[in-house]
Amino acid sequence: MAQGFAKTLYASKEWIKLRRNLIIERGPVCQECGAVVVDTSKLIGHHTVKLTPQNVTDPKVTLNPALIRLACHDCHNKQPHHFCSSKQRSVYLVYGSPCSGKTTLVNQMAERGDIILDIDSLFHAISGMGMHDKPNNLRFNVFALRDKMLDMIKTRYGEWHDAYIVGGYPGKGERERLAVELGAELIYCESTIDECKQRAIADQVRGKDMVRWIEKWWRDFEP
Repeated sequence: MAQGFAKTLYASKEWIKLRRNLIIERGPVCQECGAVVVDTSKLIGHHTVKLTPQNVTDPKVTLNPALIRLACHDCHNKQPHHFCSSKQRSVYLVYGSPCSGKTTLVNQMAERGDIILDIDSLFHAISGMGMHDKPNNLRFNVFALRDKMLDMIKTRYGEWHDAYIVGGYPGKGERERLAVELGAELIYCESTIDECKQRAIADQVRGKDMVRWIEKWWRDFEP
């Protein structure tokens, strides 16, 4: 299971830039099975050297392209765990602006057997619509499911490993209250409004809507 000591690495601008450059250089292709991964947020940078608290701050290990292979989820899950093992469960509240890289960060950290609780994914699972298409008439059902999952995470119900709660959470009070209730560690996906807008504009289908959501998030954001 992923360890908290690696979160700073995967949220760093150095890692984000390196991973993006590797995808550009090698293509959006899994280097294990050769599959093309259209949604590059699901293409994981797998360290061939197991990360530990001792080497996670060593850029010769963590930021060395020769020690990193791009892998799809299925192939990544077949690899030996790339973190030193721990039986302790961890809960992370991952927050930030739309298009700040929350999904990419969670996909990088999470492993098979973890919980990823993302409201967009719940809407998609219930409605069958696109990932960011949220029919208003389903909000009651979706949020009821989210609250049920949050309760299971809070009480550590089930045999899951780690849990990731993904959302915007621009309000400081709300995210800190939730973190205390869940016993969760906060992970902020650091970005700028301009970086988020540039990523949104690249999406020709949802770009304009995403820009409006980004601007609203930054208006509401409380560091």
